[in-house]
Amino acid sequence: MGIFGGGYMKPGKGVSKNEPKKKGFFLFFDVIIHKFTKFLGANTMLTLTSLIWIFILYLFGGILFTGTGIAQSVATSLAESSPDIDLQTTYSYTLATLQFMFAMTVFSLWGSGPASASYAYINRCYTRGEHAWVMSDGLDKFKENFKKGAVVIIVDAIILVMGTNAVYFYWSLYGETGSTLWMLLSYITALILVLYTMMHPYIYQIMVTFECSIGSMYKNALLITLAKLPCNFFILLAECAVIGILFLVMHPVVAMIVIAVIGLVLTRYPGEFYAARVIDRTILKDLKSKKPQIEYIEEDE
Repeated sequence: MGIFGGGYMKPGKGVSKNEPKKKGFFLFFDVIIHKFTKFLGANTMLTLTSLIWIFILYLFGGILFTGTGIAQSVATSLAESSPDIDLQTTYSYTLATLQFMFAMTVFSLWGSGPASASYAYINRCYTRGEHAWVMSDGLDKFKENFKKGAVVIIVDAIILVMGTNAVYFYWSLYGETGSTLWMLLSYITALILVLYTMMHPYIYQIMVTFECSIGSMYKNALLITLAKLPCNFFILLAECAVIGILFLVMHPVVAMIVIAVIGLVLTRYPGEFYAARVIDRTILKDLKSKKPQIEYIEEDE
């Protein structure tokens, strides 16, 4: 079964009862090291089940960067820096690079509905030190959370289109009028999109951990995101930096493949890891001492 499920057929050496539990930074890398081949399988499965969404993001990126003139501006600047560079060739390459980068960034940070629900469950199990089959458990969680995941990806599509258009619209009005109001509205809309991005690991972790309504899921994800805002923002910056560096040093197609198979360990898992830990230390801890308001999904033995 390879990276998609093998390796659990033989018992490991186990963990000593007296061995101290790793925490934070050390636990994060300990999980990655010990579950690296499983991550490769989970990453590949997530990408393969999300190809339609990635393609849609790629097409939307083309519309976005063409319509706003960003691709043309970047290509012109590059062409002017060297007389040997052909503008049309540079433009085509720049546009394709921006499209690939946009698609993989949104895919990595926002996820892809039901596929990300199964991925979040596998990541949660690895974070807790629990067993999970990449294929069978992942497929089960895909089915269980299909409706909620579908709602999330539809909401994502609506917010992505409306949010990016709003930022560009307000910024265009600022350029035409010079009014500070339009500039502030553009910044506020961009900040809302950043906040919404930071909510996604919590959305999916709550989805696979609790039985709750869509509204409750979004509400709790927002509250936790705001409560842990500094750490969430730092993790988001680190994930974006990894994506940016990969696209700077590699051909865009190669960078996309690297992110899809390996890079998600550093562009998706950090947020999932932190979200799962926060939920364990806050919500689940409170549920043990108080009457639960939402039902926790017990794992089958």
